[in-house]
Amino acid sequence: MASDNLSGIGDAIRKASEAYAEALGAVGKALQNLAGGTAGGDRDRLVENWLRVARMSKDGVITALEQGFELWEREIRRTVATVKSEAQRESSNPMDAWTENWRRATEAFSGGTGTLGEEARKQAETVQKTLQDGLRAWQRLWEPEKKS
Repeated sequence: MASDNLSGIGDAIRKASEAYAEALGAVGKALQNLAGGTAGGDRDRLVENWLRVARMSKDGVITALEQGFELWEREIRRTVATVKSEAQRESSNPMDAWTENWRRATEAFSGGTGTLGEEARKQAETVQKTLQDGLRAWQRLWEPEKKS
């Protein structure tokens, strides 16, 4: 399993980077569309929500990279080390917390902004799906091996 994980890390990094770039592009496009609108509380709230989504996107990718590096280091140590007497502590899956935070951020788009809020919510859900698809490769790498 170690060599499978090691060979997949480069692909996972590429996919996560591409997903992050796509997410930032989508957020940037949404913010550009808002920039031409009339200033006001609803627009300002949407801008802040989009900036929150962009920050969460960054945080998700950084978390995935950190977890990926931990996995890589653990696999390298396991590959080159002799049998160790102590068991490796499994890292918790950070994507569960990230997904919950993303759900809350998406819900923040709903309420008080009518059509703009609903469209922003749909766009945020699309950005979330893009990121989740790109980060799924990381999830497969750090999930514990299933015993058959």
